[in-house]
Amino acid sequence: MLNRRNFIKTSTKVGACSLFFPSIIKAENLNQDKVRVAVIGVGGRGNVHVTQLKKHAELVAFCDVNEASDTKPSGFKNYKTAVETYSKFPEVPRFKDYRVMFDKMGKEIDAVSVAVPDHMHYPIGLWVMAQGKHLLLEKPLVRTFEEAMHIKQVAKETGVITQMGNQGHAREGVRLFQEWIDAGLIGDVQEVYHWTNRPIWPQGMDQFNQPGVVPDGFDWNLWQGVAKPMDYRGGIAPFDWRAFIDYGCGAIGDIACHCMDASYTPLGLKFPTRVEAVKGKVTPVAFPEKSKIDFEFVTKFGKPVTLHWMDGKLLPEDVPHVPQEFFGGKGKGKGDKSMKPLTTGTLIVGSKGTMKCDIYGGRIGIFPVDYFNQLKSDKAFPPKTLPRVKGDHFSEWLRAIKDNKQPGSNIVDYAADFTAAALLGVIAMVVEGPLTFDPDKKVFVNNPEANKLLKSQYEYRKEFLPG
Repeated sequence: MLNRRNFIKTSTKVGACSLFFPSIIKAENLNQDKVRVAVIGVGGRGNVHVTQLKKHAELVAFCDVNEASDTKPSGFKNYKTAVETYSKFPEVPRFKDYRVMFDKMGKEIDAVSVAVPDHMHYPIGLWVMAQGKHLLLEKPLVRTFEEAMHIKQVAKETGVITQMGNQGHAREGVRLFQEWIDAGLIGDVQEVYHWTNRPIWPQGMDQFNQPGVVPDGFDWNLWQGVAKPMDYRGGIAPFDWRAFIDYGCGAIGDIACHCMDASYTPLGLKFPTRVEAVKGKVTPVAFPEKSKIDFEFVTKFGKPVTLHWMDGKLLPEDVPHVPQEFFGGKGKGKGDKSMKPLTTGTLIVGSKGTMKCDIYGGRIGIFPVDYFNQLKSDKAFPPKTLPRVKGDHFSEWLRAIKDNKQPGSNIVDYAADFTAAALLGVIAMVVEGPLTFDPDKKVFVNNPEANKLLKSQYEYRKEFLPG
């Protein structure tokens, strides 16, 4: 097992990591029938982790800093608190501090699923891998570009089985997109559009709320974790933290690792060469209410492509082959549900037609509709040659642990670079002007201030890092 005291000393800087390989849990050492999983963050999105993992894994420990039922955000009927999760699993040991959980139960845990705010993805992910445990980490993988490069290196050296929580990557849609593009159904790809109705939380504020009283059962210090200490303020946890630069990544951080995959994977994109944002008011504490970010990539075909990102309910306009009523919310799709308007979606524009899908790569279609129908009539779609995933991304991860084989959305081969590419858009929202990026050197070549934002703007509290 990797000595945690030496972990940070040997691995805090990308390119200077020299780790011993921990005693990775092999399939033959697992519980005979089920992988023993701990879940960190069991309210909100974490409740879905618990619900899905219980079908195929043995839940052995829960960890959540918030046992206050009155912190449930208003307007979210499906939001489940940790208290609600705990009530369904009274026999599962529970902790508030992941460090204590590992100290007390480390030998009884094979793998860890993490669903906490963005600013704690990196430290908890490092801690899990330092323990030699397999890791499923929610999207976005981390909060900064530098974190993405470092966690990729650590994942490679430790060899644990990893997965990022972008469920669309395990579904068929992204594979159909790749097969259709490779078969030339839409001709030469010319540009890409991704849009979302997020943020569905307040953004654009220029200051935090005034200090308040911490709700009973909520450990504010543990929730802040590596972030710079601050008195408790309402309007941050448990949901609206995505708006704040110190804790989240805004709308693009929340959604890009879902819908952007529909172009990133089929087109074989890596890092952009240029990024530019048009945005609303940028403040010292929060991301703007809406933004439009243009990325320039080179596809796997060696051709340039511009990817347009839009949030804050901004919508594409005058997209080739696409009827304008599709964006106005009036399109009825002529009885075809796949052609109805989307609040969050993707368009990939080609010389012959434009492909579309929803946030997770579903509801796939091609505009013009007549062309799509003709392809169906002619049975012109290519054979399904790419491997499909059986079940969801949770079951894919558990199966990968048993087989000692990395799943599709693993950190080393995919998730770290994908997240890092999207996070360059976060930087473009904060600085002015276009940014030119060198994919090989992984730096901006025209803006020193932007390079400073490749890493966190505050020093992490070391007690929350393995060391």
